[in-house]
Amino acid sequence: MRAQLSYQPADERQAASLAAAMARAGVDVVPDADTAGTDAVVLLWSYAAEAARVPAQTERERVVPVRLDDCPLPPPLNRLPQVRLAVGVTDAAAATIVRLASSAAPSGEQVPEPELPLVISDFGPLGQYETCPRCGIGSDRLRPYVTVDHLDDRALRLVICGSCGWQDHGDL
Repeated sequence: MRAQLSYQPADERQAASLAAAMARAGVDVVPDADTAGTDAVVLLWSYAAEAARVPAQTERERVVPVRLDDCPLPPPLNRLPQVRLAVGVTDAAAATIVRLASSAAPSGEQVPEPELPLVISDFGPLGQYETCPRCGIGSDRLRPYVTVDHLDDRALRLVICGSCGWQDHGDL
């Protein structure tokens, strides 16, 4: 598979990490300017992309939006399956992006609009979530936290649901 990685200069560090992780997953990642013969476009979305007024749709291409921060996707993209990198780039997130790029419909095709878009949030060692395991709300309401347990003298990484308070944790 060949994928074009589209991003803003402000997001270059995350783009380089994602390109390396996607290459480890077996994808030939091409620069933003080299679009010939690509199977999909992986669009890194952030406040920098929104400020640059990046086009919300790429014709004739499979598009996988990857959210780098909490900036909402514009309407044409917010219905597509997407990945939210909650704690940075991981190999699991890259594999998920590759899976979505392989199965995504080209943006020009008519696809029935889902009730809610598929948002896969990647929390690194704590795993990937589409919904809260307790209340079922979308993973956009799950937030990463880092804290210190002073009683046991250890650092913890947490995922907390902003709706029901569910949480999962692991050592940092």
